[in-house]
Amino acid sequence: MALAENLPEKSIAEFSKERLKKVKKVENYDKVKARQLNEEKKIDSELQDEKSHIKELREAVKFASEKTGVREDFLFGMLTVESDLGRNTGKCTYAQVETGVEKSYKKGLLGQKTYNTFIERREHIKNIAKEIGRDYESLGVSCNPAKYVGTGGAMGVPQFMPDMWVHYKDRISEIVEKESPDPWILKDGIVAMALLLSDTVGVTDHNYYSERNAAKIYLSGTTSSRYDWYANKIMYWAKNHEALMS
Repeated sequence: MALAENLPEKSIAEFSKERLKKVKKVENYDKVKARQLNEEKKIDSELQDEKSHIKELREAVKFASEKTGVREDFLFGMLTVESDLGRNTGKCTYAQVETGVEKSYKKGLLGQKTYNTFIERREHIKNIAKEIGRDYESLGVSCNPAKYVGTGGAMGVPQFMPDMWVHYKDRISEIVEKESPDPWILKDGIVAMALLLSDTVGVTDHNYYSERNAAKIYLSGTTSSRYDWYANKIMYWAKNHEALMS
């Protein structure tokens, strides 16, 4: 204090300014350090979540394979393409899809038959949501397609349309031992996918060409060569999926 009293007024001001700069530098350092720590915690949490997801995914695929006879690698290939290994179960809410469908229908972009099918599926998804205790409008589903005429609204891990889920529901329930299976849960959704694939002759024998046909049927309901591109993607990731999980 005595030193400050003996300093001229200008020196005191300069001294205070320098001290303030040092204080701010320390504060800024602390803020940067805090941000870094938060980022590190966030990254660590994300890594732990990913590890947990992969573990649950492997267990669910193994379970579905054992129960249905569908090859594990084939299921991994399907899951990679359909829902990014169960991570992407829909980027739109069902309410957004509804709005998109209504706009397309009013503009004449959707035919009456397609619109009627959407209305029927909407009733199914309302019932599904009620059974699993969710609000149907906030469900995460596939968005309205931008590059072709369609409605969107595919559900959960297997990306099933609501009527397809209803068709397989009893068989899913029997395997997972749950009255109301949930397509957004890995185990339930993967069992559903495996059941649909297993209905193509030769899939449970792990026949390569049967798996290709099953993939095309999964996408289009047909085995048309027009969908060879899709089957090629599935079979590629069936062979290389481990690269995404290592």
